[in-house]
Amino acid sequence: MSIKPVQVNVNELALGMFVSGLDRPWTQTPFPIQGFLVRSSLDIENLRAYCDYVYIDVTKGRSANAAKPNPIPRIHKGEAPEKGAKKAHARPAPVQKAAASAQRIGQVPLKIKYGVYATVTPMRKELVQANRAFTTLKGNLGLFAKQLSKGKQIDYDTVRRSVNSMVDSVLRCPDAFTWLMRLRRKDQESYDHSLRSALWAVQFARFIGTPKDDIQVLCTATLLKDIGKMRLPKELLKKSNRSPEEEHQYRRFVEYGVEMLRNTHQVEAKVISVVRHHCERFDGSGYPEGLIGSKIPLLAQMCGIATVYDAISNPRESAKPVAASRAVSLIYNMRDRQFREDLVLQFIQSIGLYPTGTMVELTTGDIGVVVEQDPDSRLTPKIALLANRQGDGEKIVVDLKDQKAVNAVLEERQPLMRTAEKVAIARDLEPSRFDFDVSDLTPESLQLKATSSNGIIGSLKERFLGR
Repeated sequence: MSIKPVQVNVNELALGMFVSGLDRPWTQTPFPIQGFLVRSSLDIENLRAYCDYVYIDVTKGRSANAAKPNPIPRIHKGEAPEKGAKKAHARPAPVQKAAASAQRIGQVPLKIKYGVYATVTPMRKELVQANRAFTTLKGNLGLFAKQLSKGKQIDYDTVRRSVNSMVDSVLRCPDAFTWLMRLRRKDQESYDHSLRSALWAVQFARFIGTPKDDIQVLCTATLLKDIGKMRLPKELLKKSNRSPEEEHQYRRFVEYGVEMLRNTHQVEAKVISVVRHHCERFDGSGYPEGLIGSKIPLLAQMCGIATVYDAISNPRESAKPVAASRAVSLIYNMRDRQFREDLVLQFIQSIGLYPTGTMVELTTGDIGVVVEQDPDSRLTPKIALLANRQGDGEKIVVDLKDQKAVNAVLEERQPLMRTAEKVAIARDLEPSRFDFDVSDLTPESLQLKATSSNGIIGSLKERFLGR
């Protein structure tokens, strides 16, 4: 006889309980689908951010009848949002301590200030500035690398100005640069990984309120982190299964990069420090020094998470990226091992489960692409609905927060197939499963609808039904 899972309100969770089910699909959260044991207050805080209630397996963990733990506040004292900023009640509160291993090594709590950077420019308007910043930065980065490799006089000031333009764009509207990188996916040149990693790193830093000067250092270092690979044989870089000797040779790219940047006498010490330590890991398994925990500079840890996330999302041997939820799940499983736990969870919050450009399937079966996120409502972004799975025809952008407008759009497309259920994202999709390529979707092809459903029905008849 099987034991039925017990439903528990997230505010009544206790350490030692085994969470076997959620009040939403696992793919809408960063948690491992097979369930997990609640090991710390941070696990409870993260569950609070996504769920109202969960199901626990009393055969694998603590019973629901056990003594309730002391309440864990959602926002810690002194971390209230700044005046004029939106409340961050949907996000995990800052963590007093990370996991047990972090406590043993005296890890300093992560300082977080939500709402420091507000989105001040609409995405469509910011795309113009983002495109200019992207094009200029990519050109200057390539020139810098060539100058460095040939021992010529470098123009680091130009690179720094380009970095500042990118940082300013992401601070104004992070979705614009993210969307732009999605559209550039077909352009698989050598610097794309560094550019994408820098974008994730800057979005991460923006989310937790990192000072702008540090964000610029982080961005610059992430862009230059692989510069030392120019000294390695191309065959070694392309090889996926390296022998121990080849792996040792490969890892020297870090010291090569540090040496090259130091020899310029222009690159800031903080930037070089991040480049030097971005391959170190929280549990000491990294390189080149095998540093542990807080001995790794914070910006280097942030760079490392962004780098690994992009490597997972865009594997070298694959022409197509993996689904975002898969990459998030893998990063989540690295918490308290390769990376400190609170950083991992804040990173996941910063990029969202469905980053801009992610293909998703709705609970109604419709297919769409995430085109813009709401930082206070990550599970209800703006979606570009596709007329079919080939992406033909016009795409209408709907806001999942406005259920009335969404239902009006969907009802006109297939009146007999609609139900009264709440329309939400059911899962994200592997892009390679469809003939449609997100890279072919341009802002000009989108038709943004008002948040109100008034006036939508008439225009849809001609657009979708040919009436």
